[in-house]
Amino acid sequence: MAILVCGGAGYIGSHTVYQLVKAREEVVIVDNLQTGHRGAINPTAKFYQGDIRDAKILDKIFIENKIEAVIHFAAFIEAGEIVEKPLKYFNNNVYGMQILLESMVRMALIKLFSALLLLLTASRKNSLSRKTTERNQLILMANPN
Repeated sequence: MAILVCGGAGYIGSHTVYQLVKAREEVVIVDNLQTGHRGAINPTAKFYQGDIRDAKILDKIFIENKIEAVIHFAAFIEAGEIVEKPLKYFNNNVYGMQILLESMVRMALIKLFSALLLLLTASRKNSLSRKTTERNQLILMANPN
């Protein structure tokens, strides 16, 4: 079983991939390389150059690999530019997430880690904890304490 990292060639995504590979997880990356870098791709991970707004590439990835979880970092994050180009951000961040979720639903996959969701939750609690499930998957969760 593999973990799909969307945006795995970006700064945060590539560091996440590195940690997953270090933990001996099988990792698959999808990144359109618009803001990511080919040199940041871990050679141990399987790489697909594609966009999360492309349902065909996502379905292909899910079919060709036994994906059990998705970590989503494929979003635009430039705070200043979002004011100038809001539709660009909406298309990539909102529509892209919708296409990813629709593909996950088609493949009956429900495990998703979204950096945005974590940031929103963590900002409320201001701390993070790690919880290991019985399947030895690392899931980051907001600390309820």
